[in-house]
Amino acid sequence: MMEETHEDMERPPPYTRRGRRKSFLLSVVTTTLYVLLLVLSLMLLFMLLPRSLFNSDCVWAGEGRRCFWPFARQPPVVLITFDGFRHDYIDMVRDQMGSNALPNFARLERTGVRANRTIPVFPTLTMPGHHTLVTGLYPQHHGVTGNNLFDQKYPNSLFVMKNQTTLNESPWLDDWPEPIWVTLQRAGGLVGSLLWPMTDRPIRDDLPFQQVSQFIQLNGYPTNYLFSKRVHDLMWWVQNSRFQLDLILAYFNEPAQTGHLYGPISREILLKVIQMDTVLGEILDSLDKFNITDKINLILTSDHGMAQTSSAKVIPLDTYLSPQLYTYSYFNPMGAIYPKQGKEQEVYDKLKYAHEHLHVYWLKDVPTELHFNRSNSRMPPLVLIPDMEWSIAHTVNDPISSGSDGYPNTDSDMHTFLIASGPSFRVGEQVTETHAIDMYALLCALTFVHPKPHNGSLTRIAQILKPEVAKYLLQIERWPQWMSWFVLEMQYLWIAIGLLVLIFLFVAVCFSSVMQRKQTSRVHSAIGGFPTPPDYNRLDKELYT
Repeated sequence: MMEETHEDMERPPPYTRRGRRKSFLLSVVTTTLYVLLLVLSLMLLFMLLPRSLFNSDCVWAGEGRRCFWPFARQPPVVLITFDGFRHDYIDMVRDQMGSNALPNFARLERTGVRANRTIPVFPTLTMPGHHTLVTGLYPQHHGVTGNNLFDQKYPNSLFVMKNQTTLNESPWLDDWPEPIWVTLQRAGGLVGSLLWPMTDRPIRDDLPFQQVSQFIQLNGYPTNYLFSKRVHDLMWWVQNSRFQLDLILAYFNEPAQTGHLYGPISREILLKVIQMDTVLGEILDSLDKFNITDKINLILTSDHGMAQTSSAKVIPLDTYLSPQLYTYSYFNPMGAIYPKQGKEQEVYDKLKYAHEHLHVYWLKDVPTELHFNRSNSRMPPLVLIPDMEWSIAHTVNDPISSGSDGYPNTDSDMHTFLIASGPSFRVGEQVTETHAIDMYALLCALTFVHPKPHNGSLTRIAQILKPEVAKYLLQIERWPQWMSWFVLEMQYLWIAIGLLVLIFLFVAVCFSSVMQRKQTSRVHSAIGGFPTPPDYNRLDKELYT
């Protein structure tokens, strides 16, 4: 049997050396896990901190990009409509009242982008136009086909724009496409509605988080809800950190009211536009006061234009057609006729050539460019369209306003305007035209919700966006729906995943620490239990003394 040498006696056995290496590796693993645990804890803490602690609401986001951190706020979108604001009103006031007559419109143009005209949808009316802005659908698809309308599913009911009972108690929007404010709130966002049409009755059991009813202006108009009060309420929502609204929809009923009373080329309309400039100034001053001008995407537009009308250009329908032949009619100025059963052809024949300024169509024959020929319970069998400036009435004695909307959107008098300013929009530029049907796609993109099926085009309206913003948003639009849903609507999932990883790391650190202590103890025990090498010098001395 080979005797152990002095060197063999001093070297630890192989299993002890392996134990030391294993103990060292466990120490490295434990330290790494501690570092990861600390980093992840700090990241989660950072993500959960109130965003009011930061100078910017959107932390670590590139130009035009979404904040993917949970609780990080995107720039809110404020969509304001001035009802019946024709596309040329701004230039008309400047031509007649001086180039400096509208300082606040000019101020918004300098900091944003202006579309010389915006093409509304047909019928060019308040209710259909506003519902198109928030659904991206033509009226034949979203179901709000007029300010007043008849639904054959509910033969004993009538939808009337200024009737609170019919709007709130009848199912006018049930089973019809949902607007963006429903989609956005279901995705975790919050919406405010200030007088916005069709937001008083729940849709899919949902209402805007903050709301001022459109009916507040019906009684005692306009003294009960002054423009200054509206601006105050609007700005309260925008700047108050308790609300954190992602989208605000605000409606102002002028200059449409003045246009109907005095006509679109009257001095009164010039003065009303100047008043609306003052209203805009109050909004812009408030944004400056709260230092949030560059943190809000502000869009100012309208639902339709305005045409000059008069009692001298009236088509008296009762002269050509007996009211006994139809059950319901609606003129404003487009006509909708519901003939009695079996009288359809007779009504059509009596009206087809009744007046040289009246065009009569079966629903299916309405010109394609108007997008008003789809058959459903809301669409009339016969559609009557007068020439511009002509009005349909039952008799020549019916009152006719001095200005009217509702004409085909192919006529420039029905076109409106758009000015947008904020971190997402071009600065100091103009584009030729935009389309109201595209607004929904833009709102969805800016609020990062996946849009429902719509008729609009984000690509077409992206011309008003900064190039880098447009590129990013168009890239997201091309994502598959599952990817958009996963990334855009599951931001709170990431915090849950982070917490699970944090728990896993904590358990791993504890386990690794225990294993390291056990391994170190084994190594020390192994070293302590090995026989101490003999002291040969001492033995030599004892042997030879």
